[in-house]
Amino acid sequence: MNNEQRPFFISKDLLDSTNSVSWFLMDASWMLEVQELSIFMIIPTILSGLFLCYIEKRRTHTLINVAILCWICMNISWMFSEVLELNSYLSLAKIFFILGSLFVILALITSENISETFSHFKRFRIKNWK
Repeated sequence: MNNEQRPFFISKDLLDSTNSVSWFLMDASWMLEVQELSIFMIIPTILSGLFLCYIEKRRTHTLINVAILCWICMNISWMFSEVLELNSYLSLAKIFFILGSLFVILALITSENISETFSHFKRFRIKNWK
């Protein structure tokens, strides 16, 4: 751990990978119309996204993580709009899209190093796996 992260019981790399895998499984099961699995996968996807927002100390990285969490919430709302056939969830998905876009713009405006700010989008840090 370094000065850029808060202490947490799971490493940031493991959280990031967990978030990616659970999000992928949530979206894939939604696409494959396995509703029970897609709804179940909401829990680890949201929790790992929230933990990523908490663990990061750097402001611009936190803003990007919040934008990613908005993207996750947009997917979940969109999924609910289709599964429950309620247009109000699609409207909520659009709100999350706008919020996520605003957080990305805010990260761009406040960033001192744009390339470093967006560097953590690289998922599955395979270079460290052996």
